Amino acid sequence: MDYGLHYTSYPEILEGYSDVNWIPNTKDLKFTSGYVFTIYRAVVSWKSSIQICIARSMIKLDFIALDKAKKEVQWIKNLLEDILYWPKPMSPIYVHCDSQSAIGKAQSTMYYDKSRHICHRHNTIKHLLSNEIISINYVKSK
Repeated sequence: MDYGLHYTSYPEILEGYSDVNWIPNTKDLKFTSGYVFTIYRAVVSWKSSIQICIARSMIKLDFIALDKAKKEVQWIKNLLEDILYWPKPMSPIYVHCDSQSAIGKAQSTMYYDKSRHICHRHNTIKHLLSNEIISINYVKSK
C-alpha cells in the first residue's frame, strides 16, 4: 500500500488509435482492424483482429474499427472512474483515426445506409461524440 509508480512527466491523457488495413496478398480478402490505447504514452490496451463483418467501402470498415475501439473506450473509462486519484470529471478520450471521410460521417447528424449494423455503429459513435465521452481526431497514416 505504501509503494507505487508515479508518472509526472506526461499529462494524464487517455488516447487511442483506431485503424483498418487490407492485406492484398491473402486469398480470403479479409480486413484487419485494430486499436491501441495509451495512458502517459504507455500502452495499456491493444487489439488486432480480422473483421468478420462484411463491408463494401473503407468508410464502413473504419466505422467497424471505430466501433471496436468504442467498446474498449467504455471499459477503460469505467475502470478509470473507479480509481480514486484519477482526475474527475474525465476529459474526452481522444481516438485518432486516419480516415477523414469516416470522421466526417461520424460527426454528421445524418447517416443513410441500408446496412443496419453500420447505422447502429454510427448512432453509438455519434452518441459518444455528443456526450463528449470521445473525441475523434484525424491523424495521418504515416
